Amino acid sequence: TVRKKKKMSEITTKNQPSKTHWWWLDEHTAVRRSPWLQSTLTELNEKTKAMLKLIEEDADSFAQRAEMFYKKRPELVSMVEDFYKIHRLLAERYDQVRPEAGIRLLPPSARLMHSQSEKLMSFDYRGYDSYSENCDVEESVESEIDDPEHEGEVRSAAPNEVTKLLKDIERVGEVKKTDKDQIKQKDEILDEVMMLREEIERLRKEKEAHKDELAQKDIIFNDVVLNLREEIEQLKKDNKTTNNEVRQKNIIRSEVMKLKEEIERLRKENEAQKEEIKKKDSISNEVMKLRTELERCKKDNKAQNDELKKKDSISNEVMKLRKELERRKKENKAQNDELKHKDTIRDELTMLKEERESFREENKTQKIDLKRKDQEKIEVIRQLSSTIDLLKQENVKLKSFIAKESAKKWKTPFEFDKLIETFSGKLFKGGPRRIKPSVVAL
Repeated sequence: TVRKKKKMSEITTKNQPSKTHWWWLDEHTAVRRSPWLQSTLTELNEKTKAMLKLIEEDADSFAQRAEMFYKKRPELVSMVEDFYKIHRLLAERYDQVRPEAGIRLLPPSARLMHSQSEKLMSFDYRGYDSYSENCDVEESVESEIDDPEHEGEVRSAAPNEVTKLLKDIERVGEVKKTDKDQIKQKDEILDEVMMLREEIERLRKEKEAHKDELAQKDIIFNDVVLNLREEIEQLKKDNKTTNNEVRQKNIIRSEVMKLKEEIERLRKENEAQKEEIKKKDSISNEVMKLRTELERCKKDNKAQNDELKKKDSISNEVMKLRKELERRKKENKAQNDELKHKDTIRDELTMLKEERESFREENKTQKIDLKRKDQEKIEVIRQLSSTIDLLKQENVKLKSFIAKESAKKWKTPFEFDKLIETFSGKLFKGGPRRIKPSVVAL
């Protein structure tokens, strides 16, 4: 796996472009550039640098590189679309400013002027410059005027023809001047077209280079994925083998424990037998026992030698057992701490139970007090209801009495008021005596 990783790192370092590879990204100096071309070229340079920055970014591992590549893939696709749009716009602009396209779009009169300008250009290319042509025209005019034979013809010619010739000469001079301006403009346009062609060719090459780099990165990513899958399979196999080894070690550990117990038992038997030999009184018996003990010791030594050989083979297992014992001790310590914590929790639970019992007792007493108070309230309500009934009866009697008395004819209203006061005094004198027990109960 390490070798594969090294190979893949070498492949990626080879495929990565160096800083000198982007020499073509330097700005090309030009004498004349239109504002539109300058803005287009600056935008193109910025997008190219952004794309190169995305491509040149590195990561620590192949998986991270692949993840970065797939994350940045949509951005790269959008940049390629922008390059395509710029390339197409440049091509359309070039097709518009091309001389053949301009001639096709001109009207017939302009085409005639263009043919005349081409003729003048052919004269210029043959070796006649503008100064020599002007001199030739002036000399021809002067020769025609200075010639005495032709002078009579000129004088006999109509003045309209002279003016016509002068106008034609002026028109030819103006046409020549306009043609020269057009030639200069066309030269400028041709220079710009050549620069655009170079820029388009450069963009096309950049596009091809980006496509090649993307294809190489796809290949690298596929190789990385395959290597990772192989490593995963190898790790699965290694885990399987380690699990089998752990099982075998557990079996060996149990056998070692059994052997240790057997050795301890044999050692104790040897010590007991030695003590018995010392206790013997007679030398002969001791000698015989010593002989037998020697034979047995030889056998024991032989067995111990065999066991020592086995111990040498499993010394590593013994060390592992010690480590396991240390771990168990730590676990026991942690369990003891948990038990102590549980004891404290148990004490808190007992305290809470006692508090709960005390609260229950208080609740019982409170319930008894509430029942007693409820009974007292019921008694008070009963007494109040009885007093209210009595008041209602007396009120009915009072109303009937008032009705009877009102039927009679009173002499003065003063007597009626006096009668009401007497009845009301009787009523309120008897009432509080009856309500007194209920107030005491409350």
